Amino acid sequence: MQIGMPPYIHDLRNGKEATVTVQGEGVVKAKPDVVVLTIGVRTEGTNVKQAQEENAALSTQLLASLKQLGITEQNIKTLSYTITPQYEHVNEKAILRGYQVEHLYEIIVLNVQKAGEVYEAAVANGANVAKGLVFRVSDPNAYYKQALVLAVQNAQEKARTIASTYSLNINPIPISLVEESSQMPREFVAYSAVHSGAPPIQSGELEIISTVRAVFTYI
Repeated sequence: MQIGMPPYIHDLRNGKEATVTVQGEGVVKAKPDVVVLTIGVRTEGTNVKQAQEENAALSTQLLASLKQLGITEQNIKTLSYTITPQYEHVNEKAILRGYQVEHLYEIIVLNVQKAGEVYEAAVANGANVAKGLVFRVSDPNAYYKQALVLAVQNAQEKARTIASTYSLNINPIPISLVEESSQMPREFVAYSAVHSGAPPIQSGELEIISTVRAVFTYI
């Protein structure tokens, strides 16, 4: 129920049916079964070609290690590829000292328990940039449907509680039912630095939330 909203509304004016309006909420918790890593390779060189060649070699090594762990090409994609000039200031003058090349990949791991192993292998084979990871469930719509059912049931329970308080006879079937909002599951965890060794990745649980607004008649 939203703050500032009355718990119910009834209207007996002008011969209208008396109604009760409530907001129902359903929450379902789900264990993530997919993790998405954002990992990349960053290199520097005095010229663009040197930095690109080194980056390409490390990236090839990185991708080979991921495929050895069973990560398919469909679950690896480039997010960005950037070339950035690097300057240093000497006597208030900007002097070009080289170039930085960064290649970022999105890696989908279809087994949460394997995420730490994938991360460790990536770092051991050239990855030196980590932007973080995202936990997901592979079929969020199935969980959302459960949350929607719970939201409708919650609205009915609220309406019955209001009716019971005032000794009213309420119609259990609403004359209006509107899906107000939904919150699909997603959880973000960031790493501040790349480190060696498999990190202890804990996925926890994600919440899927559905909210409905229902109008019931009563006598």
